Amino acid sequence: MTRSSSIELLELLTEKERRVRERKMFNFKPYPWQEKFYHAGKENKQRLLMAANRVGKTLSASEEMAIHLTGEYPDWWDGVKFSFPINAWALGVSGEQIRDVLQYTLCGRLGVDGFHQDDQGGLIPLSMIGDITRSMTPKLAKDIKVKHATGGWSQLSFKSYSQGQHALMGSSVDFALIDEEPEDDEIYPQVVTRTATGNKGQGGYVVLSLTPENGQTKLISQFLTDLQPGQYMQNVTWNDAPHLTDETKRQLLSAIPEYQRDMRTKGIPLLGSGAIFPLSEENIKTEIDRIPNYWPRIAGIDFGWDHPSAVVWLAWDRDNDCIYVYNCYRQNQVTPAVIAVTIRAKRDWIPVAWPHDGLQHDKGSGIQLAEQYRNNGVNMLRQRATFEDGSNGVEAGIFEMLDRMQTGRLKVASHLHEWFEEYRMYHRKDGKVVKEKDDLMAATRYGMMMIRHAETEPKEEVEQDYIETSNPMGY
Repeated sequence: MTRSSSIELLELLTEKERRVRERKMFNFKPYPWQEKFYHAGKENKQRLLMAANRVGKTLSASEEMAIHLTGEYPDWWDGVKFSFPINAWALGVSGEQIRDVLQYTLCGRLGVDGFHQDDQGGLIPLSMIGDITRSMTPKLAKDIKVKHATGGWSQLSFKSYSQGQHALMGSSVDFALIDEEPEDDEIYPQVVTRTATGNKGQGGYVVLSLTPENGQTKLISQFLTDLQPGQYMQNVTWNDAPHLTDETKRQLLSAIPEYQRDMRTKGIPLLGSGAIFPLSEENIKTEIDRIPNYWPRIAGIDFGWDHPSAVVWLAWDRDNDCIYVYNCYRQNQVTPAVIAVTIRAKRDWIPVAWPHDGLQHDKGSGIQLAEQYRNNGVNMLRQRATFEDGSNGVEAGIFEMLDRMQTGRLKVASHLHEWFEEYRMYHRKDGKVVKEKDDLMAATRYGMMMIRHAETEPKEEVEQDYIETSNPMGY
């Protein structure tokens, strides 16, 4: 190869790389969950993307921002569209976070002579970036002009929560992207207010993408339990992200504290100190007179000695996907044989879900704890309690219980005073679940995890099951 041909080849390769970078926005191929989230924008002005770490939440939201700013809608796009240049905000925790995450993802790195893009940063083509107004934060833009397909110019403004509410007043915004949740409860409503007259008076749009590190805040609780018309919430886990290999997941998981794992891998809110179930008892209490024989049932057990052994009985109204806790039992320092008598008295055909410590061997007999119950006539499930995907995280179980409580799909018989005693005391300290007086809560969680294995009453015993509320064991 001659020197001139080598130079020509190098120039061609360089140009190819430039064009690849220039078309990063156009080469984006959405995952199914991203398509679903974009589509939801057609009917909803406010969307919350509550996601695990490393699933691409910021990239997903930034891709939508870039598309709206340029007006270059791809063939696959099925979300809301603007037919004019827009006024948009991108908001983050601090100027540095905005520069290193949002600005980098949208535009690349800002140098003295403008933006520079690489394989990772810069969705908006450099050819579409116009005037840049710099901020006080080094290498961070304040405002950017972006060429729109109609020939006009969209404006993108970067704003940090640390500037306070006063920095968010006075403007009409067509589209706002909030990356990570503001600690100030007033920021989100203020942003929503700024979009009220956007989109040529039709109302603009807000996208909030976050990993719920602040726990179940007021804002997250509202989206989870009191979703209003025009609001949409979507949860994304590691399992939704094909780019995360099993090896990558293992490496990431090894560095995550156990109490944070469900938050970082499943996007489940990390609850801080205080009550784990911040709902009034009256929200979940119910009167249970009878259980139809066609409702499947299951029990959950938490093994104990120094702390109580606990059993909870559940009935499942499958038509309404509502679980009823209709009975419970809790006792200190009793043997499996004694507890087995109680369990069998409550219908010996009901399957019993049990935790991983049921696999432990008794030091005296050498028999596994779960097997001891089987030997005493208890219908123990063959496998320990897990979710359908094989996981058994405490946080995921707590989140499932809380979600059911908040959506009216978990009800508890009002006479189960011991259950409600634990409910009131079940709490966190420094982000961790306090393992005290939580035996009935744990048993309930195991039963719910395995609700798919609940069974209906055998034909030979078919009749309505009446509950005697005066009897702490019920029937």
